[in-house]
Formats: sequence, C-alpha cells, structure tokens
Amino acid sequence: MKSISKELLGASAIPIILSVLQKQDSYGYEIVQTVKNITNQEINWKYASIYPVLRKLENSNMIKSYWKMQENERPRKYYTILSNGKKQLEKNIHEWELIYSIFEQLGITYEE
Repeated sequence: MKSISKELLGASAIPIILSVLQKQDSYGYEIVQTVKNITNQEINWKYASIYPVLRKLENSNMIKSYWKMQENERPRKYYTILSNGKKQLEKNIHEWELIYSIFEQLGITYEE
C-alpha cells in the first residue's frame, strides 16, 4: 500500500469530510471509518486528528454539531453540513476537477 503525502491529505481533508457529511450526518469516529473503508485503508486518519478539522469547519459555519443519544450507547456528537459547507464543497470539487483535467490534458495517467 502506497502512502499518501501529508500535504495532499491536509489539502483534501475538508472536502472529504464535507463529502461524507453531504451523504449523511455522522460523528468523528464514523467519518474516519467511512474514509478508511472506501479507500481500502489507504487513508487511515488518526482519530484525534479529525477533531481540529471538525472544529474549524464548525467555527467557519460550514457544519453544525448536535448530541444524539441512542439506546444502550453513550451520547455522540454528530455533525451536519450547512449551506456554507455545501458551497465550499462545490468549490472544492470544481478545484479538484480542474487539477484532474490538467493531468488529463498533459496525458498523465496513473500506473501501478
């Protein structure tokens, strides 16, 4: 398994988190597990590292948190995406598509 650079992970953390929350409300541990599963464990964030990003998104009014209690479980802090977060995600997707199109136009392909 090839590792992804810290720089690329840092640049992609916000759009990835917003994408997960676009699908459904979630909590920190579940977000990390979702990303880990869909990338076949190639992105394996440390659980504690996601919370500063979630706080930053919440402070920027892109997401909102709320507590949810489920039977026989401890309370969990869930996050939901807000309209500012959806706008930011659209912007990020456009930026990533632009970068990808540069590789395509240059004839760059991925080979293992």
